Amino acid sequence: MNLWSEEAIEAIHNASLALLERGGVRVESDEARAIFFAAGCKAGVTDRVLVPAGVVEEALATLPRQFTLAARNAERSLTMDPEPAQIYVHNMGGARAMIDPRTGASTLATMRDQIVLARVMHSLANQHEVCPLVMPQDVPGDLEPLYSYLVLAHETDKALGGPGISHPFQAEYVVEMAKVVTGASGDDGVYPVDIAFSPVSPLLLGAEVTDAMLETLRRGHVVVEILPCPAAATTAPGAIAAAVATQNAEALAGIVLAQIVAPGTPMYYGPRLSATDPRTGVVTSGTPETGVASVAATLLARRYGLPCDCYGPTSDSKTVDTQLGYEHALNAIIGMAARPRFLSGLGDIQAGVGSSPEVLLIDDEILNYCFYALEERPWDSDALDVDAMIEGALSGQGYLGTKHTRRYIRKDLAIPLLSYRGGLNEWIASGRSGLVDIASEKVAEIVARGPLGCPDEMLEELCRLIDSAARQIGMAEWPDPRGMIGSV
Repeated sequence: MNLWSEEAIEAIHNASLALLERGGVRVESDEARAIFFAAGCKAGVTDRVLVPAGVVEEALATLPRQFTLAARNAERSLTMDPEPAQIYVHNMGGARAMIDPRTGASTLATMRDQIVLARVMHSLANQHEVCPLVMPQDVPGDLEPLYSYLVLAHETDKALGGPGISHPFQAEYVVEMAKVVTGASGDDGVYPVDIAFSPVSPLLLGAEVTDAMLETLRRGHVVVEILPCPAAATTAPGAIAAAVATQNAEALAGIVLAQIVAPGTPMYYGPRLSATDPRTGVVTSGTPETGVASVAATLLARRYGLPCDCYGPTSDSKTVDTQLGYEHALNAIIGMAARPRFLSGLGDIQAGVGSSPEVLLIDDEILNYCFYALEERPWDSDALDVDAMIEGALSGQGYLGTKHTRRYIRKDLAIPLLSYRGGLNEWIASGRSGLVDIASEKVAEIVARGPLGCPDEMLEELCRLIDSAARQIGMAEWPDPRGMIGSV
């Protein structure tokens, strides 16, 4: 889909450079401002830093075009580059609630929920990286990223995405835990974890998050993602092109700072632009602006030599209903059109407020169909075997009896992972009321399998690191992580 021409992308890029040079970015961290100024940036009004185009170009020139994100199972490690090739998928992250898929009612997420969700994500055919989907509220907030990472390490051997980071010590311990899990150090271009840092829209680098990023960069061994989350018509302009340009300026500001501090640090470009309902002013998530903006961001990232981690399935729907289905499917297929390296959003419901394991399974089916639709079907002489076509036509028994059809029926036809394709009478007899019932049955089967688990030595070292972090920040007591991972 040619949604954005090369001329459009170049115009957006130039607008972003002008925005950074003339309007700048507000930088609340004194240390970060000093770093910008030492690199040739200028002081703007209040705490704003004006970033010349030349500084941006110098920073982009230091980015590595390729690196590897390690997984505990080396065969699941992910090669990162900006090329339009393999699309990897990961879930949304950082939700605080679990959503009942039938009623929309929510409850605060717990460690048990994180375990169930991670176990389901490990089973998904179309998910390649697993991130903490929720923020459990039954562990201390400052330690939550570490507890959540422990759960993922115990439940899957897929590549693990870093949890949300607010303080430098959290990044320090997550990186150490990731080294234990993957054995990677970054020294050979293979990195143990990626950690995202979000500017505040519009065009603000907050003090605490920025200082955490600086500390993480100095320690090295990590992939850094800049994750701006503007909303068109509120924290970004109403014109989609201008909103994309503002988002791009926020991403570039973070990229510039990271490359000044630690040149050659591998990075993702992580756009999360949403829209605003023009009738009500409410920020929306599932409307097609999300996918359209994702395509533009992917093309911008490719221009800079960066892998893009853009949004895909997302919905404003409060339950698993028709709206959730068409919004997830539409934004998934549009988001995939430019072939970003990462597509995010699995498990999203209520615009990212929460999640449920049933939504994960439905998204896996949506991606099953989307990947099928994007893959070129074979049309060589074997697929177009005229003799086989004549044989089936003349046999009087149709094509199912031909070797050609038997060879291709599984190879070239979409096979459902969740969707019901049986008869009406069987459906009525089952007592199911809809797809959510099928998904709930499958969730129960997956959870009953138990955890993948990890070696005892690895588990003990991860728990020791959580204990060490708790002592470092002065906690007198905290939940024993060893007991919490066995709560399902």
